[in-house]
Amino acid sequence: MSAKTMRLGGVLSFVQQVLLDSAFVADMGPYPSSSSQSSGPPSIERENGMQLHDRKGPHVGEGAVMHDHNGTKEAGYEIDEVDATKSTSADRFQMERMGKDQVFVRHFKPMATFSFVAMATSVWEFGIFSISQGLVDGGRAGLIWSTIVHAIGFIPIVLSMAEMASIAPTAGSQYHWVSEFAHPKVQKLLSYYTGWISTLAWQAGNAIGVFLTGTLIQVIILENNPNSFPNWHGSLLVIANILITVTGNIFLTRYIPRVQTAFFVLHILTFFAVMIPICINAPKASAREVFADFQNLGGWPNMGVALMDGQLSAIYMMCGMDSSCHISEEVRDAAKSVPRSMMSIYVVNVTITLAAWFIICIAMPDVELALEHPSLYPFIQVMEQSMSITWVTVELTLIVALVLFANVCYLTAVSRDLFAFARDGGTPFHQWVAYVHPKYRAPVNAVYVTSAFSFLLSLIYIGSSTAFYAITSLMTVALLQCYMFSISSILWRRIYLPETIPESHFSLGRWGIPINAIAVVWCAWAFFWSFCPQAIPITGDGFNWASVIFIGVILVATVHYFVSGHKTYHGPVTLVKRM
Repeated sequence: MSAKTMRLGGVLSFVQQVLLDSAFVADMGPYPSSSSQSSGPPSIERENGMQLHDRKGPHVGEGAVMHDHNGTKEAGYEIDEVDATKSTSADRFQMERMGKDQVFVRHFKPMATFSFVAMATSVWEFGIFSISQGLVDGGRAGLIWSTIVHAIGFIPIVLSMAEMASIAPTAGSQYHWVSEFAHPKVQKLLSYYTGWISTLAWQAGNAIGVFLTGTLIQVIILENNPNSFPNWHGSLLVIANILITVTGNIFLTRYIPRVQTAFFVLHILTFFAVMIPICINAPKASAREVFADFQNLGGWPNMGVALMDGQLSAIYMMCGMDSSCHISEEVRDAAKSVPRSMMSIYVVNVTITLAAWFIICIAMPDVELALEHPSLYPFIQVMEQSMSITWVTVELTLIVALVLFANVCYLTAVSRDLFAFARDGGTPFHQWVAYVHPKYRAPVNAVYVTSAFSFLLSLIYIGSSTAFYAITSLMTVALLQCYMFSISSILWRRIYLPETIPESHFSLGRWGIPINAIAVVWCAWAFFWSFCPQAIPITGDGFNWASVIFIGVILVATVHYFVSGHKTYHGPVTLVKRM
């Protein structure tokens, strides 16, 4: 490890330790070491009042069955010598407790996990192109203040999920947590619907990433050759991006953690390369215009409603911090590394998002002019008035490269989320979807399904960009629903059966009930406003179709449940063992 990486790791460790040592976090002690485990699997007991069942794991292929052996040391971690999964004793304990087979190699060390979340979210790269709704409904002041408010409001949500990730570090995350912590009478159905909505959210998020890459390449072309560029050209660019992400997630999986830190450094350096010329050259708005000049450009009857509707930009940027949860089964010492990476990257992402949006708002004297830019991205107008076309092209090319790598990382998280739900029998053709290639150690069929979904969305974009945006906007509301259900479940258990919550490295302790309660209320508030359209009067083009799609997915999930899902899906809690 280089001295530079060690210094950066030291800074991150300091941030993590401050969070872990705060008044509302209690360390519950380490997990049992490998020496405390029995040589065979523990006896299966009744968990949450339900009879536990044994089920076979996903089909992995010949030679991929994992076994426990005496460990050795590598870079401070205890790893398996024979099966090469690189699991610590705590990792093996957790997988055994959850009744899951270790089918992936744990390539991600703490720094790689941190940089993975940073790149998967790519908060400033996506954020600078996601400000339109906030500007239309609230103006510059509305965008800045809603971001500050939600940055504070999402803290209990992040803390709640970090605790659950420490208790049960699994790729399934939210639907697994609902199953393990909800009331036994509702856990099966509630976790089933959470699994479907979680899958939809991450599938839509993947489509957003590949779509942004395609449209940014279009913008680069149009900046240098301002001729017509039909939508089907953009769809071809999206498809090309999909092929790249598929290749990275099947054939290059083992190399992703090795280049994470390099891309994270480029992620930070490019931020300064983009923002410094804007700070120097762009015409400036006054401080009063940025912080006190609220605007209602959406036609709402009053400013209050406009501000509520304009929250969507800020809410969207706060979601997705749980990316590391979905690679938990590939993270070394996941019960510690995953929650710490979530909390650390949340602090970093909030800081960099506020900085980027503040700079953009300062450099945007005329909001309406920026919103009318032909690219539909107000930030492009800010770039054009700050630098030459050549430099705009260079900057956008760097951003495209970063977003492209972000899409590779994001597809990794999405495919693991789908794999986990299929492993538990929640999807159609679940055994096929949950297949893990024995050579590449990747859920190849889950990667194919996710990419096919994005491909279909790119075809929709040929006919209507509005339809594409309507589908991908569902990501925010779907993630909020998953957060709300999972946190509500552990809140219920914390109130009625606190003694059944397993010990964890990261625990909210006596502050758990108020933190969980605030998180649930904040999720519900954000969930409600995320369905609103951008402007009135509401037309077919301006309607927010998220509500229709959300209900449609619930209906599809219900049909599947009554046809076959009730037979194949029992909920992950049926495999959980009381250790």
